[in-house]
Amino acid sequence: MNAVVFYSATGQSELIAKYFAKKLCYPVLNIENIEDRRYESLVLVFPVHCQNIPYVVEDFLKTAEVEHLTAVATYGKMCPGNVLYEIKKEFGFNIVAGAYIPTKHSYVDGDVGFADFDKLEPIFEKIKNPSPIELPRLYKNPLANLFPRLRSRFGLKIYKDSNCKSCGICDENCHFEAIKDGVTNYKCIRCLKCVKACPQGALHFKARLPLRIYLKKRQINKTIVYI
Repeated sequence: MNAVVFYSATGQSELIAKYFAKKLCYPVLNIENIEDRRYESLVLVFPVHCQNIPYVVEDFLKTAEVEHLTAVATYGKMCPGNVLYEIKKEFGFNIVAGAYIPTKHSYVDGDVGFADFDKLEPIFEKIKNPSPIELPRLYKNPLANLFPRLRSRFGLKIYKDSNCKSCGICDENCHFEAIKDGVTNYKCIRCLKCVKACPQGALHFKARLPLRIYLKKRQINKTIVYI
């Protein structure tokens, strides 16, 4: 089986995944609804979370059987971390192509998504003619692995307003069981999927001072392709 599998909280990685699926004529599958995890050729698209592989993607990789893997990590124009190298090192997949793609940052108002799709063209030919590649080890902040969920909670506040109808849609859309009737708990990673899913627009987020300072850093708008 050939497929494009994606994990996407706010829609940025899903857009990239659908582009790959259209170019390759592969089915596109949401990682949260997958049963069969055996693939001949797999394109995996996911966002970088605090310079790390999202937990749901790690869980998928632990049980997936893949002959040829193309790993595509989207990042919010800050540091992309070292996730592609970590996938190769920790899970031992035969990676035939990879990319870091700058997309809209979920926490930055007015930021724009990825549009330079021509830079991805070499990947498609490599997928059709697969061979293993070497992935360099990139810079990752030494503190990136230090309590990422806790740092997320300190950095960003999610709250509801009086429009909340306790419909439970935010609960249903949270893969981590980190929210109940609009109130988050310690499992929350601040991916903002609940905010995007709320039909009443009752969920909001606010960056605290340390995060606001961090988000003012010079953006990295670089697409990196490995073939």
